[in-house]
Amino acid sequence: MNRLNRVILILNKVIRMAKVSRIFIIVSSIFLLPLLANAQVNAVTFGKNRVQYKKFKWQFYQTDNFNVYFNEGGQELAKYVAQAAEAELPQIETATEYSLQRRANIILYNNFADMQQSNVGLETTILSTGGVTRLINNKMLLYFDANHAHLKKQIRQGIADIITKNVLFGDDLGEVAGNQTLLDLPTWLTDGYVAYIGENWSSNLDDDYKSEILSGNYKNFSALAYKRPMLAGHAFWYYIEEKYKKENVTYFLYLARTYKNLNKACLQITKKKFKEVLADMMEYSEEKYYKDIARRKAYPKGNFIDGFDISPRLNYYRFNVNPNKKDNSYVVTQFKKGQVRVILNYDFENKTILKYGNRTLENEMNPNYPLMAWDPKGTRISVLYTTEGKLNLFVYDVVTGIKNPKIDLTSQFDQVQDIKYMQNSNTLLLSAVKNGHTDIYSLNLTNAKVAQITNDIYDDIDPTFIAFPNKTGIIFSSNRPGAATKGSDTSLPGNSRFNVFLVTDFGDKPELNQISQLTHLKYGNARYPMPYNTSHFTFISDENGIANRYAGFFTTTKAGLDTLVLINDEILRNPTEAEVDSVLRAYKKTDIDSIAVVSISEDTAYTFPLSNYPSNIAETRVAGTNNQVSEVTRQSDAKNLYKLKIDEVALNKRNISARPTLYAEKLMKESELTLINPALSLPSPALNTEPTKDSTTKKDDDLFQSEFSIDKNKTDSNAQQPITLNINKDDYSIPAADNVLAKAKLFRYKPLKFAADFGSAAFNTGVLINRYQLYSGGSGPIMLNSESVLNGMIKLGTSDLLEDLKINGAFRIGTNLKDNEWYVNFQNLRRRIDWGISYYRNVQGLSLTDQFQSVFYPAKSFTNLYQANIAYPFDNNRSVRFSTGIRADKIVMKAVDGFSIDYPDDLKLYSVSKLEYVYDNSLNPAMNIWNGLRYKAYAEINRQVNKNNFIDKPIGFNVGFDARYYYPIHNDFIWAGRVAGDFSWGKQKIIYYLGGSDGWLMFGNNIKNDGSYRYFNELVKPANDNTYAFQSLAVNMRGFIQNIANGNNALVINSEFRVPVLSTFFDKISSNSFLRNFQITQFIDLGTAWNGNYNSLKRPEIVITRVDGSGNPLPEYAIVKKKAGGIGPFAGGYGFGARSMLLGYFVKFDAGWPMDGIFKGKPKLYVSLGLDF
Repeated sequence: MNRLNRVILILNKVIRMAKVSRIFIIVSSIFLLPLLANAQVNAVTFGKNRVQYKKFKWQFYQTDNFNVYFNEGGQELAKYVAQAAEAELPQIETATEYSLQRRANIILYNNFADMQQSNVGLETTILSTGGVTRLINNKMLLYFDANHAHLKKQIRQGIADIITKNVLFGDDLGEVAGNQTLLDLPTWLTDGYVAYIGENWSSNLDDDYKSEILSGNYKNFSALAYKRPMLAGHAFWYYIEEKYKKENVTYFLYLARTYKNLNKACLQITKKKFKEVLADMMEYSEEKYYKDIARRKAYPKGNFIDGFDISPRLNYYRFNVNPNKKDNSYVVTQFKKGQVRVILNYDFENKTILKYGNRTLENEMNPNYPLMAWDPKGTRISVLYTTEGKLNLFVYDVVTGIKNPKIDLTSQFDQVQDIKYMQNSNTLLLSAVKNGHTDIYSLNLTNAKVAQITNDIYDDIDPTFIAFPNKTGIIFSSNRPGAATKGSDTSLPGNSRFNVFLVTDFGDKPELNQISQLTHLKYGNARYPMPYNTSHFTFISDENGIANRYAGFFTTTKAGLDTLVLINDEILRNPTEAEVDSVLRAYKKTDIDSIAVVSISEDTAYTFPLSNYPSNIAETRVAGTNNQVSEVTRQSDAKNLYKLKIDEVALNKRNISARPTLYAEKLMKESELTLINPALSLPSPALNTEPTKDSTTKKDDDLFQSEFSIDKNKTDSNAQQPITLNINKDDYSIPAADNVLAKAKLFRYKPLKFAADFGSAAFNTGVLINRYQLYSGGSGPIMLNSESVLNGMIKLGTSDLLEDLKINGAFRIGTNLKDNEWYVNFQNLRRRIDWGISYYRNVQGLSLTDQFQSVFYPAKSFTNLYQANIAYPFDNNRSVRFSTGIRADKIVMKAVDGFSIDYPDDLKLYSVSKLEYVYDNSLNPAMNIWNGLRYKAYAEINRQVNKNNFIDKPIGFNVGFDARYYYPIHNDFIWAGRVAGDFSWGKQKIIYYLGGSDGWLMFGNNIKNDGSYRYFNELVKPANDNTYAFQSLAVNMRGFIQNIANGNNALVINSEFRVPVLSTFFDKISSNSFLRNFQITQFIDLGTAWNGNYNSLKRPEIVITRVDGSGNPLPEYAIVKKKAGGIGPFAGGYGFGARSMLLGYFVKFDAGWPMDGIFKGKPKLYVSLGLDF
């Protein structure tokens, strides 16, 4: 008989508790570096994808304090960002009383769709999930949305985020790890501080906060912080500024960090407890806003078209009403659980004309798309959207229901801000971005020909065709300082607010167009201009702190004729003969190219308010040529759509007064000493400058410069700076932009820059990569990681700056100081197809016996796995993944006598491959809480490749699935369901042991003092089948211990209600980690395992008796077999549990009963580590 067949391999039957001294030898500072252990079930990797639809070629500008990375088409934006970041940094450092410790990295994307392809922040391996200490990597991501004001806001908040994290957590691994564990400040507090430093407040924030306060939905601040954490945190810090002085904002955060206690910090600043300050804030805000809305008109005059209920999972945007005067149909964008639909409401019926997207958070959706526009007749709708890296446009015929072929605009524009029709149904008017410049274009729908109307460095947005009796043109909003301001590709936009402009006489050359400025706002911005009647236009302005409707009375007078001389790219306006000769000599030409005579007019407008609403107009569009516009207003959790006729009374009387809000009044008062923010929600350096008598000319140093000097003719009648954080001009000076760019160096992003990404050291019970152990002959308990109940693990990760290349590693050692695991992984995520390689090593102590089982010999098993993987994502949710490799299992017996000396090492080599299809649209709003669906189906094959002839080598097959669905019930209260199955066959089968809890901490002996089994029932013997090669667990099956059944097939069904106590019953977020994450659960588990074919499927039988210390049945006790409690062929258990964070670990406590009755007998108790499924 083969000696190998005469030796039975078993695992040690006795698992001894590790001594406390050994635990501390492994990790001396274990509680300072916490980890969320990933047990077997939670270690199953799903994961969303980041799909790369294009190849990015990166370069970067290096300035004194920043590296600005950009790709093709983003160089002009990168110049702006470099200058803006250097300009904003001194003020933010002053406000936070902390300096940037090292050069920060800014990763700039040309648009949101490009940023969605970034791998930054993507967790690709089980090592990088949960509990690891993320290092402060001085990195921020930005994208351009056609508005430089919003880009600058991102810059400020990105810098504030980096500095704030350095202030709170430090910069090295030890300091970061310690502070992340001990400094348990609420997320709303820290995120709100970052937002506050980015912009201390704005009219948009004021209106949003007012809407929430007056909605009546929040009994206390905790409820608001739960529903709107960022807004609540931002409002809290602004309240501290209002009531307790601005300088105490950062001091408050400093004290909170120092004391690690909010109450102590609050008492020192406010002389009140933290809860009292929050209560005072809510009372103060409610009183302030009720006072603010007094004597304001609540609703517009006009036809009520429809109402829409909104929630965090459902919202509506971009309402477009049919321009036909008697037609109230409309088209709208619906966001519902991450899916985007364009819905046409026609004859009171809804029809979806476009659908795309996957389950995601609302703030992760592309904010620019889809865009819709009705043609003038109200019979066709143009829809522009982006998907899979493409910018597509189609026209939908409302009458026939036919979509015209798509027009691909990807090569024409980086992105589009707005679309409308011009005079006919064949021409679209667009505000679009190309090479970082936002200009106005027209698009012929017949031949897809694009014509450029404006060509400058300013943001020209919201264009609409307009026709007055003696003037036609395009009316639009722009942040250009004035109508005559010159610009070029090498210039950068200034800090001017948005005003309304009119462009006329547009032809083939944008340089020949006449541009007139129609509004000159002192405060706020003018947006969404559109025709109103034959002599008026209308627009939206937040000049009084609320986005109200305004009108402009248009007048024009002829100012004469201008002569334009064209020489190469030069356009000379009314030049002298000497000027013409000079340009001809410069270009070495003898004659001009062409000459043109254009009519010049002086266009002006008198503007006045038409509404005095208590809250912002959320949206507005022109509704045809019949003097109609649409308005969308928001009241708490509802949006209402109106179609308004011209208000002739308001136009004639001009007697509506849009009274400033309290916030706007504050800005106006402070503007006498401090310059006011000129761009919506856009903080900039605040310089205390003396007001001048003539405010029409902007100083040179108030504008960003290009590599060239500033054009002295650039003027801004209302150019003012923000009041966000008032810093004296003497305190610091904005670096001249030309100096920033002059000193900046341009590099290619080669070689790649790597930096540490995460790290941790902690106890762990989880599975790293390999959930299949060598078959142990039916003994247990089964711990898939090692023989040690707890293991000390160190995890480290590094990646390049863009996180396209990642290297992760882990080392784990058992508390017996003998078992250990090693794992290293490399992943390349640069292209759409991801690939990687891994190495895994596991060393475990074993005991072997001779054929008589009379002598136990110490031994070790060595497992080495060399693996390569590849993945192809279909979209953000779906992917197919394949891995293949070589697995080597070697068993070595320690030499202690003649038998052990002669015993040969047992080495088996396997080729292992796995193919899986993965779907994941889940969201993770809170710890251990998910929403949505995720599942995978997989097939595995393993083949022994050493020994025997190739044709006779044993092969094992395994197929399985794991599907999980999470249904939100209330707040974070969810129902979670899971169905998983594994089916193995062949000559290298896998045996599955049913029973127990995932991540179960199994301390002590398996055999109790009374002779019963504590963790693993060894009386349930595996089938007499010599084709088992590996073993694994089928869990969760609470109410039972391990091995109530076993076999090469297993099915498990789990149902859990997870109730986060504070957020469910109190709408509250605690600053204490244990209370914040405390959950109670109710669970039902069903499962079965069997050997052989499917006709062997039956309810497991429980084997009961008493055994001695060696596991042999005691003769005085009978062996009893009975069917396990359950349903049909499934054993069943039910019970309750509690879980939360404790000393940095997610600890679960469960009490389960078999389905033998209602709470019959004592429950089986489980203490486990790791998140639930």
